[in-house]
Amino acid sequence: AETTRDNIQLPEQTNHTNTNNSAADDNKCTVREQDRFMPIANVIRIMRKILPSHTKMSENAKETIQECVSEYISFITGEANERCQREQRKTITAEDVLWAMSKLGFDNYIEPLTVYLHRYRELDSGDRGGSIKGEPPLVKQVVDGGAGSVSIKSVNAEDL
Repeated sequence: AETTRDNIQLPEQTNHTNTNNSAADDNKCTVREQDRFMPIANVIRIMRKILPSHTKMSENAKETIQECVSEYISFITGEANERCQREQRKTITAEDVLWAMSKLGFDNYIEPLTVYLHRYRELDSGDRGGSIKGEPPLVKQVVDGGAGSVSIKSVNAEDL
């Protein structure tokens, strides 16, 4: 199969049930590069966050990281997807991804990601505040209760 900058051709799909079908031999699946890899701008932005500000990155380094990140995500989600198919589910959950990472040997990531996921869900559920669409959002105010105690009070934004 040939590879170009914009398109990547996968091996031909053949019809094994009918070897005389020449139309099946002509079918090719083409995947565009932008559909196969994570967006390079996002990858570079993340790389810049963790590297010193004076660091220069070659185009080859950026593209290599982009390919590695994309392959890693595809590897993990592929395993999670297989689990969902076995269980006849259509939605991959965060727990499925964590399970896949564990199954594939990425055990060192499970605990920190589980903690992160738990904290994220706590914050996400707190942000919703049970408000009904159209109501002003709730704002949480930190109130100093004296003697080092602190409490959080929820108020409507319009009351401030």
